[in-house]
Amino acid sequence: MKLKKALKAWKILIGSLPRRIIIFVIAIAGLCVGLSLAVFVVGLPLLAGTLIWCHRMLRIENRLISDYENREADSIQHQTLEEGMSLKAVAGDERLKSWRGWLEVLGDIQQYRNLAYGIIQLPIGILSFVFAILIPAVAIGLMLSPLAEVISSKFFSFHLFDKEWLMNVAFPNWSNLQRSWFTAGIGLALFVTVPFLLRKLGGYYASWIYWISGTHRITKSSEPVV
Repeated sequence: MKLKKALKAWKILIGSLPRRIIIFVIAIAGLCVGLSLAVFVVGLPLLAGTLIWCHRMLRIENRLISDYENREADSIQHQTLEEGMSLKAVAGDERLKSWRGWLEVLGDIQQYRNLAYGIIQLPIGILSFVFAILIPAVAIGLMLSPLAEVISSKFFSFHLFDKEWLMNVAFPNWSNLQRSWFTAGIGLALFVTVPFLLRKLGGYYASWIYWISGTHRITKSSEPVV
């Protein structure tokens, strides 16, 4: 179960990067255009619509994270994304049909937290994406050190660990092949901890989503997207 949860965390951290880019672009575009046209009143509904859309996307992210923690993310992800990312659904929001609705949205402090999510989540998403790729890649790369040492020494007359300062200090009498096997052991130890690290990374990302949305961890996925 822990391995399966780690795999789901990895899928969320990797697969959601394109969505984060779209959210960032729309949030920035809506904010810039809306503010520039706000003096002509035309920008107010655009600003309100941007805030509502960011709110919907944050609720989707919140629901995906909650369902991931309850091991049900795969069953709702596709449907939830289609439902929430539709701009038509935002355009049909009742609050955009009158100036009172605009003011209601623009006067809600939580809406600006939603906007902050739309902007800040891209660098956070990129960072989590990089770590989700880097952690298993480094572990696998270290585990392949003996093979890399054999290939480099036989075909290129180059020893990977010959001038490695740390290895020369710690293991001065070891051969390069022995050093490569030691490095492979470190890689194996890291590889064993990859599921734990991915779950921790997913947990930190979930904490960020819960904090920015002002919600707490829930146990059911029945919360509707509004």
